[in-house]
Amino acid sequence: MKEESIDSFPCIVTDTSFIASYVLNGFTDDEFPDCVKDIEYVLNNNGQFYVPPLFWYEIENVLLYKTRAFKSNVSGKKKTILSVSDAMDIMYDLSQLPFYTDCQPDTQIRQRIFSIAKEFNLSYYDASYLELSRRYNIPLKTYDEDLLRAVKKS
Repeated sequence: MKEESIDSFPCIVTDTSFIASYVLNGFTDDEFPDCVKDIEYVLNNNGQFYVPPLFWYEIENVLLYKTRAFKSNVSGKKKTILSVSDAMDIMYDLSQLPFYTDCQPDTQIRQRIFSIAKEFNLSYYDASYLELSRRYNIPLKTYDEDLLRAVKKS
């Protein structure tokens, strides 16, 4: 499916990079704030975000990672981007959004994911988002460069 505007689609497949940019907007300065428009469009038009089951592991791993201390390039001191409390609040907020978590894929779907991964040189994980987008014929939103290339070629 070609990348397209969601103006006529109140539903989108969204990967972790897209939702992470939305929920971390304001916590970090390296996120992409333009996702807010698309997220709000879906919310304001009673749409849904379609995700494969692995999305929940990926997004919560992102939140976990952001709670871990790292050395600041500016001060050299250890700091975190999110407190554990902030991460828990974000997890709760995510649970209130209209996500449709696709079923556990059967053999046929897993084979399609595998074929897509091979065709576009994607990870199996990333290919699962593209397969979901194709299967439901709805746009895929991502900031992953490899996945964006595959979407444009589809």
